[in-house]
Amino acid sequence: MKKLILTSAILTSLVLTPMAQAGSHVEGISDSTLTDDTFSDESKEELGFGAGAILGGIFGGPAGAMITGLAGTFLMKTLNGEEDIVELTKANKAQAKNFEMQLASLKSQMQDAEFQHQQELLAFEQSQAKASALQASNLMMSLQFNTGSSDIPSYYAEQVNALASILNSNQDLTIDLSGYTDLLGSSKRNQALSLARAESVKTALVNQGVGAHRINTTGYGENHPVVANAQQESSFYDRRVMISVQQSDKQMAKN
Repeated sequence: MKKLILTSAILTSLVLTPMAQAGSHVEGISDSTLTDDTFSDESKEELGFGAGAILGGIFGGPAGAMITGLAGTFLMKTLNGEEDIVELTKANKAQAKNFEMQLASLKSQMQDAEFQHQQELLAFEQSQAKASALQASNLMMSLQFNTGSSDIPSYYAEQVNALASILNSNQDLTIDLSGYTDLLGSSKRNQALSLARAESVKTALVNQGVGAHRINTTGYGENHPVVANAQQESSFYDRRVMISVQQSDKQMAKN
């Protein structure tokens, strides 16, 4: 009997001590300020042990008090662990959202940089095209023809192809073709022959993809001879088509 009383006294002391500490912790705190954060995890476990011990002591004696107190402590530890998991989950979600926002910001910056790069590249290409067009606009050349013929000699094929390539690469360029003859033959025949020579060059360029509307042809006949004269009516240098490349009026207005 004495042992039972002694054991009960010890258990009562074990139970009341943590509860008294918890009570002193909340002393002076109003009911409206009590929240889950008011007690530390250790205090909650002590309260769980104390509450369990009281119930166990009432219904199961000293042994029941100890067992039930331990069970209460375990329960509070479990609840504290679940609260920690909830808080950790919230923190992880917040961190994940922050990472997503940072990633979206980086993607936006990369897209802006790519757009800026494309704009700079386009500006450079346009600048190069304009420079090429200006160089081509100063191009003048001539093709010589055989006597009485409007057929382009085969050795000019490479030059005609290069000219067509320049025109196709610079759509703002136009071309003037001026046909001439020497003094051999009648003026009427030479007029028709000079125009036929200019049209022959135009056809060659159109066959290479140059728009016909960009090509102007004019026949000057035997006028404006370079070498031919009354003493030397036949001249290789006068049987020619003069080629002049220039910028369109619209493009010149832009510049």
